[in-house]
Amino acid sequence: MIRSMRPWLTRLYPRAWRIRYEEEFAVMLEQCLHSPLDVLDILMGAVDAHLQLLSGEPLTWRVMNMLNKIRTAILIVFAAYIGFVIAGFALVGLADDSPMIALTKSNSLMAAAWGVIQAGAGIALLAVVIGGLPLAITLIRRALSNSHRGLGLLFVPVIAFLALFAYGAFVFAVATGRIHLAGVLPVVQPGPFPPGNRLLLAGILVVFVLGAIASTTAVWKLVSQTDIEQEEFRAVRRSVTIKIYDFSFWPAVATALAMLITLVATLTWGFLSFSSLPGVFSGNFGPWGTSTEFWFVSIILLMTLSTIAAFLGLKRARSAQKPAKYPE
Repeated sequence: MIRSMRPWLTRLYPRAWRIRYEEEFAVMLEQCLHSPLDVLDILMGAVDAHLQLLSGEPLTWRVMNMLNKIRTAILIVFAAYIGFVIAGFALVGLADDSPMIALTKSNSLMAAAWGVIQAGAGIALLAVVIGGLPLAITLIRRALSNSHRGLGLLFVPVIAFLALFAYGAFVFAVATGRIHLAGVLPVVQPGPFPPGNRLLLAGILVVFVLGAIASTTAVWKLVSQTDIEQEEFRAVRRSVTIKIYDFSFWPAVATALAMLITLVATLTWGFLSFSSLPGVFSGNFGPWGTSTEFWFVSIILLMTLSTIAAFLGLKRARSAQKPAKYPE
């Protein structure tokens, strides 16, 4: 059955790519396509090919495949991290709306678990910044020097951040009484959280999620349109050449490990919280007064899927860095 899929798998690749590499690719399929995991790798290779380097250099299929594998893998880790951040943001919103934060302050185990969550989030953010800085600088350089093509995509994350900041400022103005909204209380007293306040704070999550999706899509598209393998940077009166995606690999590993640790800490914190306050888990402390259980399970599911995606991306990048085993 797998052998019968070969023509169909080949047709998944762009026509220009097939003209250039089909003969070599067909030999690889004949020798290396044996299992469903091999089929999955070929499917990911099709994604790589549609994002292939725009260079006119006469690269062999193996070299081109290796470079695109690494690039796509790093982008997968970045997208997985954004998904994880969305889940983390939802977790903080869920906890702030419930008695669990007060309980966390008085329970040493819960406090330790929450501290690990915060530390993991900080480490993941630092790793993404370090690993992505050369890529970000290169993208800005290319966008500015290539007839300003891509500048619009660069502005998407900026606009998303400004939108989130503006909404946060609006919520702050409501909270301090500078702006009055019907059904929203400037100062929330102990007791049930007013529906208007829940809706207002849930809006932050909506703005953040939409901005994160738009920013991730823009960055992915910009990277796929930019021919970058290595870039030269000046540092302390000398020039340093950095292979962009190779440089990003180990920070990506740190990001994935931090995500895994944060996931385990979140599960631990949730178990301790709901063991102590079972009524909270069966209550409605989610956005818009929805089920706490539903939102917590959704958060864990998104964190889990994001972490799995990050590690799959790393595995793919690692396989691309190993010497090719395809027949000559």
